[in-house]
Amino acid sequence: MGGRKIIIFIFLVGILMIGKTEDLSAQSLLDIGIKEYKAENYEEALEVLTKAKSQQPGSSLIAFYLGLTYKQMGNYREATGLFKETLRLSPPANDAYPELIETLYYLNQIKEAKDWITRAEKERVKPGRITFLRGLILLKERDEKGALKAFKKAKELDSSLSQASDIQMARIYARQKRFSEAKESLKAVISVDPASETASFAKEYEDALSRAVKTYKPWSVTAGVAYQYDDNLVLKPSRRIPDLNISGEKDSSIVTTLRFIYTPLLKEPWVFTGQYTSYTNTYFNNHKVNLINQSISLTPGYNFNRGVFTLPVSFSYLWLREKEYMHLTQTRPTFHLMLSNDHIVQLSTGYIRREMLRSPPNHDRNEERDGNIWSLSPGYLRPFKGGKGLFYIHYEFSDDNTEGKNWENTGNRFTMGLILPILEKVSLSVSGDILLQDYRHSHTFYGMERSDRIYYGSTGIRWEILKGLKLNLQYAHTRADSNIDVYEYRRNVVQLGVEYTF
Repeated sequence: MGGRKIIIFIFLVGILMIGKTEDLSAQSLLDIGIKEYKAENYEEALEVLTKAKSQQPGSSLIAFYLGLTYKQMGNYREATGLFKETLRLSPPANDAYPELIETLYYLNQIKEAKDWITRAEKERVKPGRITFLRGLILLKERDEKGALKAFKKAKELDSSLSQASDIQMARIYARQKRFSEAKESLKAVISVDPASETASFAKEYEDALSRAVKTYKPWSVTAGVAYQYDDNLVLKPSRRIPDLNISGEKDSSIVTTLRFIYTPLLKEPWVFTGQYTSYTNTYFNNHKVNLINQSISLTPGYNFNRGVFTLPVSFSYLWLREKEYMHLTQTRPTFHLMLSNDHIVQLSTGYIRREMLRSPPNHDRNEERDGNIWSLSPGYLRPFKGGKGLFYIHYEFSDDNTEGKNWENTGNRFTMGLILPILEKVSLSVSGDILLQDYRHSHTFYGMERSDRIYYGSTGIRWEILKGLKLNLQYAHTRADSNIDVYEYRRNVVQLGVEYTF
């Protein structure tokens, strides 16, 4: 009888425990899931926590740990949904705030991440980490000044974030060319725990930074030589004009280029580039159109949080047939605004002073081309493939005020281009533009107001054969339509050359 009583007792206890089995099962599963998560067994933790959630869907703690598991597995979208659910459930697990903000940051959903930062700051949840995350987002928005301030504050609020904050600050200082401050930040990282993995990274970063500063060369030189074939170098009209015979329009030439570029290391926000360029085009037969161009350009600039302003000034001197031909002085203030890392808006204005160094044909003052050219140009640039590729589109309005009536005009130019990497060291470039030129006055010789429509297109391939050595092949076509026949022509130019940078 004693054995039967024991069996009956166990049976009755089992019946009484049935009502509690579900709750205990969910809690047990949660405990097991947390244990597996902390042991970095994320697949096992995911399976267990998913079962726990199906049994107790209203648990904010289960949703939180399930979100953490998805985050560690790199599934940020699932993690984001679970963290949001965690904060909606009662009681909310406030630890989900920084986790949610971080996953939104990884997903590049910056606007929403900033909204959650504001909520977390109101709730005063982990202020150090939230401030650190604000710094990361400001950095992504290219607000380096604000990011530095946030990382400094994060260190003050939470000493455990010192290493991470100093690493980020060092990167900002390095980009701003404030190398001594970058090194100080890296030394601070190392001093916290010299044996840590982060300290080891900081040491390597500091060494790389020192090597970069020592090996940085502000000067670079590029020299190039190319063979060129031009089927209409004298712009012979495409229509036959009575009593006008032009020959020698087809010829080959040798083109040489030489560029000296000076880019000193300046502290942010200032930048500067100086450049000297020499260009020669020497034809085999028709020496009347041999061209030499010497130019110097100076380009100071100022970096903003989301853009850069540059003020280039250049001076050019041109010789035609080894005799002085033209002098140009120009400036083009330009503002680049970064809408994001992949979208850039450009706005520039321009001024050119052109002085012809030869008298016009027959000393006709109506043919004087000395004058001032004003321009306005908005544009859009879309870099891709890590900056190796580029799509761009520009519009430019120009107003050419010349001393001679026959050359005074307004222009509307539309330009589009693409640089496309097709192999690791080979890129394809395609570009084209349309220039609509309308002249203000009736031509004194032809008796009508001139109107030109010029269409230009080019395509080319660039291949980096060796480091610094590039092979270039380019074809260009120009079609000029005009209501005055003498200004209407067709032209094709092919060029094959090499250039070396050292």
